[in-house]
Amino acid sequence: PPLKAGNHGIDAHFLNELDGFSTAGPIMFYIAGLKESHQLAQSKPQLTAMQHTRLMGPHAIEGSITPQSMTLLIDVRSKALVPHSAEIDFLDPHHPLVLVFPARPLKHESHYALAVVNATNLETGKRFAPTHGFQRLMRCNKVSCDLVRHKRFKKTVIPALQHAAPWIDYEQDADVLQLLFDFPTMSEYSQLGPVRAVRDGTLQQINDDSWDWEDHVHVNRIEDQNCNDEGVLMARTVDAELDVPWFLKGFGNGQRAAFLDEKAVATKIPVTMGKAKFKVQIPCSVAQTHNGQGKSITSVLEYGHGLFADRGEATDHFIRRMSQDEGFIVTSMDWRGMSRHDLLVVIRALVAQPRLIQAVRDNLIQGFACKLALQHFSRTSLMNMNWMTAKKGINEPSYTYYGISQGGILGAGYVALSGPTHLIDRAVLGVPGTPFAKVMTRSLAFSDYDSLLLMNFKNNRHVRMVIGLVQMAWDSTEGSGFLAEPVKEPYPPILIQAGLGDATVPTGAAEALARGLGARVLPHRPRDIFGLSETLQVRVADNVEAGEAVFTEFLFQKELSMLPENDVFGEGTDVHYCLRTDSKGIQQIATFVATGEVLDICEEDNCIRPSIDC
Repeated sequence: PPLKAGNHGIDAHFLNELDGFSTAGPIMFYIAGLKESHQLAQSKPQLTAMQHTRLMGPHAIEGSITPQSMTLLIDVRSKALVPHSAEIDFLDPHHPLVLVFPARPLKHESHYALAVVNATNLETGKRFAPTHGFQRLMRCNKVSCDLVRHKRFKKTVIPALQHAAPWIDYEQDADVLQLLFDFPTMSEYSQLGPVRAVRDGTLQQINDDSWDWEDHVHVNRIEDQNCNDEGVLMARTVDAELDVPWFLKGFGNGQRAAFLDEKAVATKIPVTMGKAKFKVQIPCSVAQTHNGQGKSITSVLEYGHGLFADRGEATDHFIRRMSQDEGFIVTSMDWRGMSRHDLLVVIRALVAQPRLIQAVRDNLIQGFACKLALQHFSRTSLMNMNWMTAKKGINEPSYTYYGISQGGILGAGYVALSGPTHLIDRAVLGVPGTPFAKVMTRSLAFSDYDSLLLMNFKNNRHVRMVIGLVQMAWDSTEGSGFLAEPVKEPYPPILIQAGLGDATVPTGAAEALARGLGARVLPHRPRDIFGLSETLQVRVADNVEAGEAVFTEFLFQKELSMLPENDVFGEGTDVHYCLRTDSKGIQQIATFVATGEVLDICEEDNCIRPSIDC
């Protein structure tokens, strides 16, 4: 998209290295008049009888594969319709878009097409005319158009559409199609090759027999507290750093605008050794006192922080309280690439240098390697450190991950990446979502960043286009890329918790993540969710090869009613923060972390609450 004068665009080389489009990002289009017709249908419901088809929004996904759907997403190879959501983007009323999101990630290296069919202009009562570009393509001759594309549409795409949607007869009624375009999705290697190479190269180094974590962990500070003092929950907090194989180049270990070294990624041999800081919190309940008391550790839990925060978020009271009550040792590390230390680079990328988005992506990949190194250290050496004041019991503790907000969004990718390593036994994702582009669609938190982007781009249509392009890179760091079929690597058991009424991470994005994971829902719940089947109980065996995922959704009536119907920024609610402190939710998390069992915590009220407070 065009930029304001003097600004720099996204480096095309970065995107052109990818061999297709995002498997979960937005599919965007617009036909003049769609927004006005949509608004007419909202204000005058009696006019909907005139509509041949309509957009199927996030709460009507089941209708997206029926004759009533204005948009049809087609898997061209299998000649099948793909469930999806479609809605008008109202952020810029003068430059609207239609945003289409697949209900779950598309297949890797596949051929898809999007058709707009039987769309009605309610201002005239007639169907919209096919777009000029589509008409030119279908009237193609050797001089005026792309003949290769014309033949592909005639021989492959339109027959696939008519097979998938037999109510469409293009030969008899050419105006039934207002718009049709096709696209390839990225291959698994293009999407996930770099992040898996960095993972494998990191583990190759630290799994070597010569690697001893006692030589590669350096303590910076130890803070002890008296557990007999009122309100004290942590006996000891250790701030340390560990050596990590480093795959970034150009700016040195401490800088956040560095890029991955292509040779290091290709060979899986790091450029050098870097350092990553981390925190360990030992609760009073498991600390060994002078007389040897202290209960056994039930889990070593890594906490993943929220947007542009840092590892210190793990000191929040609710985490400390849970770790004290349940016997969890808590570790934490910054999300390199999206921590408070990276904010200036992100702002530079949004305001003036979009090419730095690649640096953000590359630093996230390095950050994943740092966090896997922390998990390796926790599992193999943490309990042997001379500053550890707790001990294992008869039973081996679980090694788990708990990420909230951004920690849940990026955590989905991190946990999936960890699957073949078996370093993480199970994971909890709180108020998460996928893809980032869908989270941004309705997130109140995006409003400030949108203002920054508008310093670089001319309007919000262009902003949306850029977000769609960026998603192509972002897939390799969140669940959307790892969950695209075929899923060849296992992931550990996962519990997802989300709240209807969340204005920061839309619950629709959490539901998309749950569908990608093939999650199940428990019998007692606020509502049915498209694509998620029911389970009676879940008890996950240790060392499973294929992960189980369970989705628990809460509904807060007051906060849900405050959210806007259309795709615009709404009012803030407390759901996003307060859900993590819900007593029933904490009970479910604690049991899952310690045992792998998922409790049905909604038996009393189906998890429907009048409001939320904390």
